Amino acid sequence: MSDIRFWLWLTLKKGIGSSKITALLEHFESPEEIYSADEAEFLKVEGLSGKDVRVLADRSMHRAEVVAESCRKHGIRVLTFDSPYYPALLKTIYDPPYVLYAKCKERINLNDHMTVAVLGTRTSSPYGITMAETIAFDMARQGITVVTGMARGIDGAASVGALRGGGVPVAVLGNGLDICYPPEHKELMKQIIEHGIVLSEYPPGERPFPWNFKPRNRIITGISYGTVIVEAPQSSGAINSANWTAEQGRELFVVPGDVNRSTSQGSNRLLTEGAQPALSAEDVLCAYQDRFSDLLQQNRPTEDALKTNFPAYNGWIGKSVTPEKDPIPFSKNEKAKNQKIEAQNLSIQAAKTVPVTQPSQEKTASLTQQEKDVLALLKETPTHIDALIEQGMSPGLLAATLTTLELKGMIRALPGKQYCLQK
Repeated sequence: MSDIRFWLWLTLKKGIGSSKITALLEHFESPEEIYSADEAEFLKVEGLSGKDVRVLADRSMHRAEVVAESCRKHGIRVLTFDSPYYPALLKTIYDPPYVLYAKCKERINLNDHMTVAVLGTRTSSPYGITMAETIAFDMARQGITVVTGMARGIDGAASVGALRGGGVPVAVLGNGLDICYPPEHKELMKQIIEHGIVLSEYPPGERPFPWNFKPRNRIITGISYGTVIVEAPQSSGAINSANWTAEQGRELFVVPGDVNRSTSQGSNRLLTEGAQPALSAEDVLCAYQDRFSDLLQQNRPTEDALKTNFPAYNGWIGKSVTPEKDPIPFSKNEKAKNQKIEAQNLSIQAAKTVPVTQPSQEKTASLTQQEKDVLALLKETPTHIDALIEQGMSPGLLAATLTTLELKGMIRALPGKQYCLQK
């Protein structure tokens, strides 16, 4: 097993992603050999540019030491690709992360668990929330380890269900493990760490940038033998995860949703394309109980392990004031009209619940000028991100700034990419 320092040195190199590390390890066999190689030897590795060679020629361990110290400070473990605790299932996917950061109360080896992901939209219906929590609860009681992205909505409900069912919940984040995102899941994250494990390929300090989440999805499905989708619109992270599931050759299950809801269009479409319907946890269990009877028995919680006193999920449930009546599929004009109506209804809801408030100078004193500029454009009523972009801001920088302001408790993120001031 290689020294963790060399794994950190290699994986923290800017521009040296998993595919290039794979090529390097095929040539050199270990991170130590890569660290000791000269530039002439690097030039023999297929796929490396001159810039990559110059980056690898830098032997400084400073960045690795800073990350290692931050991990010690925050109680974060480092699982390297050659560690016995690294999920063997994840090694089989395309572009696996060579380092995983993990946070848990007690060391957990996922290789001793039968894992299934439960994912879906952040703006689910009450039906979706109930189904996600119920299926996760019942799966956990049968010894299945539930994996989620700990996002708002379906993921949060599934994590709670797994906890209530006495299981070992797993969450894969799109940011460093010293940050809780979304902020309102702070207590949920604490409970997952207490009873299960939180994972990320991102080092401490990495903020939840929007572009981190799709790559994160390959890890959620990569450590899972199957994925259950509960409510997902046509274009969403859950559909991206479904695509990863298919590409990785794993089983895909879908909970049928209301055909009149846009949030079920994508998941229902998956059913027409061959996904297995999941009406209950039993439908999922049937696919695995013969193959994994020993693991299921080993991880089946006792009645004493159940946590039914743990509160049910009470996160954001997105719903329109006016029920959707249009049949699917929508035409482009109908879809645009429907989205506009939903946005208007959400604005009405938020206007009723978010009081008129202006951040005090004391609260804004520590903000950067960019953060102050974005904050000045927001009101107590929702503003769509497109309206902010029209002010001449870079979409990437704007998204990152909005995320930072949300983490600082200055603003509130609403469904439909809308934002308002936090009370």
